[in-house]
Amino acid sequence: MKGHKANYYIIPQSTVNNNVLTIWYEVKANNEKKHLNMHDEDIAYIHHWLSRFVMDVSQKQFLDKSLYNMCTVPSKEMPKSTYAGSYNSVLSYASGIVGNRLRNPSEDYTKKQLRYIKKLFDIICVAYDYNFSKQDLGYDLHTKQYNEKPFEIKFKEVK
Repeated sequence: MKGHKANYYIIPQSTVNNNVLTIWYEVKANNEKKHLNMHDEDIAYIHHWLSRFVMDVSQKQFLDKSLYNMCTVPSKEMPKSTYAGSYNSVLSYASGIVGNRLRNPSEDYTKKQLRYIKKLFDIICVAYDYNFSKQDLGYDLHTKQYNEKPFEIKFKEVK
């Protein structure tokens, strides 16, 4: 079947333990770039928090200049841009991942990207612990509860 994810059903569901979301994936067979299969809800979670972080940091650029500056300078902890040849900033890499998916909905992550996505989530979790308030996280009018902070993530390959 065209577009069918052959072993998609054997990928375990993600789990949360001690504020860490474990996301399972498999490498697509016979794929030179090592593209991955993972559950759509895990991809949606990653994209939600990457988008949310980019928006929140951009919104606070005048209120928290140090956070904005830290997130917009090139970082050796991010990969080099294939377009510019220099290291990405945290915001450029996060927005690039989201933008790629919006432009190319069938675009998959590669195994090589996972360490950078994990690093982005490490940064995001620290930012929401120290740079954003409960008010910044938002409030659910129906449940009368503040929204949860993002989880740290780790990736595990199905063997």
